Amino acid sequence: MLATRYRFHPSLPLLFATCMTLFAVVHAAPAQSAESPDPAALVRAAVERIGGEAWRSMRSFESVAVAKTAMGEARIEFRFVEPAARQLVQTMPGGRGVIEMGVVDGIAWMGEPGRARAIDPKLAQEMAGGGDLQTLVHSLDTRFDAFELAGKVAIDGRDAWKVTMRPRQQGQPEAGRWTTLIDVADLTVLGLDIPAPPKDLAPNAREQFAQTIRFRDWVEVERAKDAAPPAGRASELPTEADAGKTPPARILAFRTAIIEAGGMKTELTFTRVAVDTLAKDAIRVPEAIEPMAPARPY
Repeated sequence: MLATRYRFHPSLPLLFATCMTLFAVVHAAPAQSAESPDPAALVRAAVERIGGEAWRSMRSFESVAVAKTAMGEARIEFRFVEPAARQLVQTMPGGRGVIEMGVVDGIAWMGEPGRARAIDPKLAQEMAGGGDLQTLVHSLDTRFDAFELAGKVAIDGRDAWKVTMRPRQQGQPEAGRWTTLIDVADLTVLGLDIPAPPKDLAPNAREQFAQTIRFRDWVEVERAKDAAPPAGRASELPTEADAGKTPPARILAFRTAIIEAGGMKTELTFTRVAVDTLAKDAIRVPEAIEPMAPARPY
């Protein structure tokens, strides 16, 4: 569930889309000592601490974030409803327009509200999923493999394990290695380091930069029992009976992500992160969708 690959596409109008790029340089990791933890087990434990199987078992997810950049502030909303409905809505800095992207039952669209255009469903899954940084962090153990320990580093005064890892990309050229930073004391995921991918060979291709992402303020997410159900949809939302007598497992989310790339800094502040609060039909296909645009020759 929520197993979307992360890759950059130049048509994606997201301020933080470059957070999901892949790179092609493999870093060598130093040999482990007898006292060093197993890197794969370390990543699994860190993911389990913030939700693990409880996150993967959720039926819906939604987040709202404000992105602060040199161009101004933007609002980014992401929603997912099982099995594969996704919607991403971004308000551009300074209120200069709104872009929506979504996919429901194989129907995919992108554009301004009321002016949607059909796009490739596979592309929509990847691009819309790329807007969900929370899910990426909650699935490090399944979206990556070949974990290697690369020593320790200090992050904001905290000792952190450096673990390099290879993105899993079936049917795609092999990508390079990312690095995740995990707090030595309590296994908190503190950040990701993502070197730049090779430059696109297409004419006028944008240069892509290495990125650092740091996560702060981990707190429990909003759950269905804490949220007021949407009007007229209460019967479709999960209830206490769904969980029986067993309390729901704790799920954590970061409230702040600091992203730096190419000398530019973006601060994402999440004002809402909620699990199992959406109705089954919360994401709907627009009433009118223009035909898919023809491919441009290069």
